[in-house]
Amino acid sequence: MAPLLRLVAITLALIALSLCNLSNDDIDKGGKQVSSNRKNRISWQRALGYQECEEYMPKIQLSIGNKAHHPKLLSDICSKFACPRYKALNITGCGFGARHMYGSTWVSTGYDMKDKASSKQAYWDLRKYILGDNDANERLPMTVPVLTSVYIDLETLQPLNTAYMSFYQPSSSPPTPLNPALSIDPALSIVVYYRAFPGPGYPTEEQKAEEFERLKKAITEAGLPFYPYWMMSASYTRPGYGRQRWEAVYVAQ
Repeated sequence: MAPLLRLVAITLALIALSLCNLSNDDIDKGGKQVSSNRKNRISWQRALGYQECEEYMPKIQLSIGNKAHHPKLLSDICSKFACPRYKALNITGCGFGARHMYGSTWVSTGYDMKDKASSKQAYWDLRKYILGDNDANERLPMTVPVLTSVYIDLETLQPLNTAYMSFYQPSSSPPTPLNPALSIDPALSIVVYYRAFPGPGYPTEEQKAEEFERLKKAITEAGLPFYPYWMMSASYTRPGYGRQRWEAVYVAQ
């Protein structure tokens, strides 16, 4: 027998032997596993929270290549961290989702947008607050999202120098910050329009700007009124650690 034919025969014999050694339970488990894997696949629409516009899909597919990357599910995040209460709303159109955000409480501080050190300091001041730098000397849980609010000058149409960073507080009466730069701010119930960065990874400043432009275009084409001079960034995950979720947000009028 030629060497090649002998190799083929041996290979087929080994495969047959391995199949004979499988029990019916093994075969059933294998079938269930395949079925389970299929069930665990997450669609883009479910991951984003809305129907994506067709014009953006090629860029998304190109950016992820053959990897099944998508934003982290908000439900998975909020099962581990306290999130503001909301209700998903049905809308017409594509490229964005809508939520009714119920009244909530936030601890906030301002910072200079042109100074990266100022932004980092704002974050650590908020972290110190939840670690016990408050009048109750109480350690508070980390919550999501970390919210950044940017306001646009109505005359120059440029962002104002001062932006605001906020941590959500599950209690309506959280401890008072010891740092005078921090304040407790109640938020009324509002409707927001959002767009999740498709990934992979955490967006750069240029990518964030692009997502805001896409969000603005999608809302406008859907014929929905919103405040274009109030932009919010919602960071639900720690950059560089696992699957990410970042959202561009506008408030509905």
